Amino acid sequence: MRRLRVITVLVTVSIIGAVSAGRAQQPQYGGVLTMIQPAGPQVLGYYPEMGPTDLYAAFPCTERMMDMNDERKIVPFLAESVDVSEKRMTMTFHLRKGVKFHDGSDMNAQAVAWNYQLYKDTKKMQFADQIKSIEVVDPLTVVLHLSSYHNQLIFAYGWIPIFSKVAYETKGKEWCRAHPVGTGPFKLAEWVRDDHIKWEKFDGYWQKGRPYLDGIEVRYVPEAMTASAMMQAKEADVWVGPEAKDQAALEKQGFIRKAYWASLPAMIYVNTKNPAGPMANLKVREAVEYAIDKGAIAKAVGFGYYTPLKMMHPEGEWAYDPDWPGRPYNPAKARQLLADAGYAKGLKLKLLAVAGIGGGQNTATAVKAYLADVGIDVDVDMADPGRYFGSLFGTGWDDMILSFNGIDLNSLGTIEAWYGHKPKTSLASLKISDTLLAMSRESVMYKSEADQAAAARKMSRRISEEALLIPLFNMPAAYVLQPWVHTDYYKQGLYRWKMFDMWMDKH
Repeated sequence: MRRLRVITVLVTVSIIGAVSAGRAQQPQYGGVLTMIQPAGPQVLGYYPEMGPTDLYAAFPCTERMMDMNDERKIVPFLAESVDVSEKRMTMTFHLRKGVKFHDGSDMNAQAVAWNYQLYKDTKKMQFADQIKSIEVVDPLTVVLHLSSYHNQLIFAYGWIPIFSKVAYETKGKEWCRAHPVGTGPFKLAEWVRDDHIKWEKFDGYWQKGRPYLDGIEVRYVPEAMTASAMMQAKEADVWVGPEAKDQAALEKQGFIRKAYWASLPAMIYVNTKNPAGPMANLKVREAVEYAIDKGAIAKAVGFGYYTPLKMMHPEGEWAYDPDWPGRPYNPAKARQLLADAGYAKGLKLKLLAVAGIGGGQNTATAVKAYLADVGIDVDVDMADPGRYFGSLFGTGWDDMILSFNGIDLNSLGTIEAWYGHKPKTSLASLKISDTLLAMSRESVMYKSEADQAAAARKMSRRISEEALLIPLFNMPAAYVLQPWVHTDYYKQGLYRWKMFDMWMDKH
C-alpha cells in the first residue's frame, strides 16, 4: 500500500503556518476585490459540461480532494489523507470533518461518491473507465475500486471539483449550470453572462478565519484599452491575463506585475484529422514552422517577457529535450518543402484566433506576414470567445488555430491530459498518431519521477518530429495588481488560486 498520510502532515502544517503568518502581517481588512478578466464562462456549476474557461471562473467556490503545493506536488485538501493500494487496486479518500457546501449540506462520503459517479457516467473524468465501483465505507471514507493503477490516477481523480449533491437533487441540472454550490471560500451572489460575476464571503467556510475578503467581483472586459483605464482609475484591483504590452505599460507606471513558473506557451495547432486537408501533409506542417521567425515575434509582442520555443515546453520542464534541434527560421527551406509537397505555387490556409490567447491579433498578423513571404496566403479569422473555444474543444477548426498549452503539475501530466491515449482535453481537429498513443500507454506505468520525466521528453520529441503543433513562444502567466493587493496566484500553477488567502491593505 502506498500511503500519502505524510503529505497530510505537510499540508496541515502549511495551512496553519499561513494563517499565523497572515494574521501577523496584515490588518484583517476585508472589502470587495474587483478583478478584470477578458472573458467569462458559459457553464458555472455543472462539471460534465464545463471547459477550462468555466473551471477557471468557478475558482472562488470550488475545491477538490487534492491540491498543489508550492513545490508542485499534489497533496490532500478536502481529503485529510489518501491511501493508494496497488495490491488491492483501491484509492481511499479520508475526508475532512465538518466541511459544508454553500447550501448548508455536508461534504461527506455520499456527496463525494455522487460526484465521482456522475463524472464517470458522463465520461467527463479522465481515466473514468478504470474505476470499477465507488464505495461509501462511512460518512468520511470513500473508496474507488480500480481495474488497474498508473501514475496519472491520483491527479486525475484528485483534481476534480466537488459540488453539492443536495443542490443537484433539489434544484436540478439546469439550475446548477448557472448556480455553482461548492465548498470554497466564496459563494455566488450574481452572474450576468459576459458581463460580471459577484462572489460573497462564505461564512461557513471550513478554514476558520478565512477568507479575508468580503467578496470578489469579476468584470469581463475584452478591450485592453478599457481594462487598462479601469486599473489606472483605481476602478479595479487586479487585471488577469493582460497582453505583454499592457503589462509593460502598467509596470512602468508603478503597478505590480506578478508571474511564477506557470506559463501558457503559444502555439499553432494544425488540423491532422482531415486527410484531404493540406495540414495532413507533414511537409506542409514543417514548412509552416520554418517560415516563422519565432524570436522576432516573441520580441515584438512580448516586450521582454516572452521567449521563443523550439518545442511545446520551455527549458526547465520535464518535456524539454535539449538535443532536439527544432525548426529555426528558414524561409528558403519552407519554400522547398512546400514545393516538395506539391504546393510550389503556394496555398491558402485559415487561421482561427481570439483576443488574449497566444498573443491574439498581433501574433496572428505576424504569422500571416511570415507565411505570405513563402507563398502561403493566410485568412485570419478573429473569433469571439464562444466560437473560438467551441471550435478548439468541440466542433474543430479548418487548418490552423492559434492557441496555447498548459503547464501543469509536471510535463507528463500535461502531455497525457492534452495528447495522451485518454486525454482530459479534447483538441477537436488534432489526430494523435498510433505511435504517440502507444508511448502514452507505456509512460503512465512508470513509477519513478526520473522515468516519468524521461517519458515526457520522448513524447514531446515525438510530437515535435510529427509537427503536430507549431510552438511559437513561451508566455509566462502574469497579472497586474494594485499595490494594496496581496496574493500569490500562479505560485501553485495555472489552475490553482488560494483565494482564501487573498487580502488587501486599506486604501
